[in-house]
Amino acid sequence: MRKTMVIPTYWCRRTGEAWREGDAVYDHPTPVDQEGTLERTLVSMKQFREKDFKLVILICPTTPEVESDAYEQVLRIVRRAQLNAETYLFTAGDLREIAGVLRNAGLSDRGAQLLSLFGYSNVRNICLLAASILTADATLLIDDDEVFELPDFVPRSLEFLGRRVYGDIVHGVAGYYLSGKGQYYDDVTPEPWMTYWDRFGCKARAFDQIIGSGPRLKRTPFVFGGAMILHRELFECVPFDPLVTRGEDVDYLINSKMFGFSFFLDNTLSVRHLPQPKSHPQWKRLREDIYRFVYQRAKMQSQHKTGNLVHVSPEDFDPYPGEFLKPDLDEKIYRSSMMLSTQYLTQGDTEGAMEAMRNVYLARYDAPPAFDAFRAYLETQAQWEKVIHLVRQERYAVRAVLERHNTSAPEIHLDKEHRRRLTRGELLAVLAKLPVFSVFTEQEHAILFDYCHVKTYYEHETVFVSGDHNEEVCLVLKGRLRLVANREANGSAAPLEIAYLTPGSFLGENCLSHSVFRLSGTAAEFTELLCLSKTKLKLLLEHHPAIGVKLLQCFLASLSEKITHTNEQRREMAAYDYNAVEIPTDI
Repeated sequence: MRKTMVIPTYWCRRTGEAWREGDAVYDHPTPVDQEGTLERTLVSMKQFREKDFKLVILICPTTPEVESDAYEQVLRIVRRAQLNAETYLFTAGDLREIAGVLRNAGLSDRGAQLLSLFGYSNVRNICLLAASILTADATLLIDDDEVFELPDFVPRSLEFLGRRVYGDIVHGVAGYYLSGKGQYYDDVTPEPWMTYWDRFGCKARAFDQIIGSGPRLKRTPFVFGGAMILHRELFECVPFDPLVTRGEDVDYLINSKMFGFSFFLDNTLSVRHLPQPKSHPQWKRLREDIYRFVYQRAKMQSQHKTGNLVHVSPEDFDPYPGEFLKPDLDEKIYRSSMMLSTQYLTQGDTEGAMEAMRNVYLARYDAPPAFDAFRAYLETQAQWEKVIHLVRQERYAVRAVLERHNTSAPEIHLDKEHRRRLTRGELLAVLAKLPVFSVFTEQEHAILFDYCHVKTYYEHETVFVSGDHNEEVCLVLKGRLRLVANREANGSAAPLEIAYLTPGSFLGENCLSHSVFRLSGTAAEFTELLCLSKTKLKLLLEHHPAIGVKLLQCFLASLSEKITHTNEQRREMAAYDYNAVEIPTDI
């Protein structure tokens, strides 16, 4: 399963520079002259046992004026962290370029509005977009104020994804947060005004039911935005709602359920959440909750019958957030706002008291959407599917944009034959990771450097076609190569998919025998091949026979494995398909 972890990180003006009208508003963006919490998160990932995933760090500036400084700061942090995972920096400039590619391909103005880094929901959608561009089967959404404590976090998070549990396919898995005290409860102190706005009490009851009790995996009414694992079938269909400014994670769960996708919480999948202290006054935080719940309730209330959606109700999300999506929400808002206002008055804060009372007015006259929220989301979802369709169509171009900020690889310059030259350090690092080359010493690896080159292909590019002369032997370094038989004997039949070659697989082992390819090969994703031409192979055998013999032994082992595999396939096909083609082994 191809997996991509995406971490959005938020950056604002320098320390002491005031927020300006038009700047994006986030809870605690990092000034570009400070370090922030990102490095702490990255360093905690060094304990991971599995590093076979792509990491995308989405750089979210509050204003275009800090884009360059934010990029340089994040680049320095990533280089200091020295992670082994393949790491991409996704910038606002990259997003503008990708939006231009998709616009030229036919994306409408309405669809282009989804390609924004302004606001939490839009940021989350660009996280999903990055995963789609990198052809991920699963994406792990993480925040930059978290610390990993589970060495097996990645495989554990994917253990059930895509499998059937309790009659449903697991399309979404939720982890959960541990506070600095090691508890899954919110680290808050109850206040009198919360008597009628018992959000944290409802959350505590929900957490006890879902996190604090068995079994390990269970359906959940809540999720955490910084601990969400999504299957491709879900994130390429369901977007975050851009009209939700807070609580976009729970809203995403609601939307997913409307489209028939199932979310489960794994009560062993935790991450330490260490956010910066909240700086907003209590009346403002209550106001944000009011807008969020009023909008989500309106979306539920405006549901209408459709042929392919599931009708959801507040009770489906009890005790939290369901308790805040019911008809008594207005009464909760009124009583809580009045009590909070009284509390401010006793403290001598008349401005806070006025703002708390104003929440009652806003809840009635401003927070309810003046449009059909359900219908608006359906339109957003339709536009999202168009975006994903165009991403697939323009995969080469949009992937090329991301590859420019792949910090794990040097800038790629290709000649007309897709070649690029490896540095000695690159080659040694690559070969050391491949079990097939464990028979070679480091000195022999260094000798191979003088004979090899790398070919690079983007998704859907043709690598070779049936009938091409086989002039070199290749080893898959990165990506996947799709092999198909063209079925020349039956021109009306679709090409037959034979296999996928993954990192460590050989291709063209019999190049010395003047053979031709009997299959066709295309890159199933961004793919790199380590290649040794027929001429170079002959020179290697002549000048370094010991290394040449080891290589030939690797080729023979590979061919033997392919013959065994294809014989098994041939027997299966003969049993079920009287028109089956013969599967060649000399690919």
